[in-house]
Amino acid sequence: MITSSFSGDVINVSLRQMGASSIKEVRNGILYIAKFELAAELCVTYVFNVTKRDKYYLQRVSPYPISYGDFEGAGEVVEFIRRDIEKFRNAINSHNFPRFLQTANEMVQLSHAIELLFLERNVSAEDIDSLYHGLEDGLNRIKEIREHAPRIGQ
Repeated sequence: MITSSFSGDVINVSLRQMGASSIKEVRNGILYIAKFELAAELCVTYVFNVTKRDKYYLQRVSPYPISYGDFEGAGEVVEFIRRDIEKFRNAINSHNFPRFLQTANEMVQLSHAIELLFLERNVSAEDIDSLYHGLEDGLNRIKEIREHAPRIGQ
């Protein structure tokens, strides 16, 4: 347990040096919530757990939730967050950024709606196929756009 607390403290110090506006320790050094106020309209928040074996589980909870999974060491967590924050600092300058956030949040709502649909309804094979193909088409469209859209900061 001492190792987990120490590793959490290392991440805490590193994130503060990167500009975290607040870092809250919950459950005695096992769970941390780190917030970065990048602009008046943008707060990027991460939650990470430090496990007994000194492994890490990282999620971004705002501006939209997404899980990033397990990391081996404190340095990996800090480096991932550093790169992620850098991407948000670049992206916020885009005039399309508010629309991107709306789109990302719609995707989260889509995921929840699909889950509820399948947990609460007996969905036919035809409807499942229709949904699957619609999602597949959407992913293919994202790949197409990624191929022709210029990289940020290039």
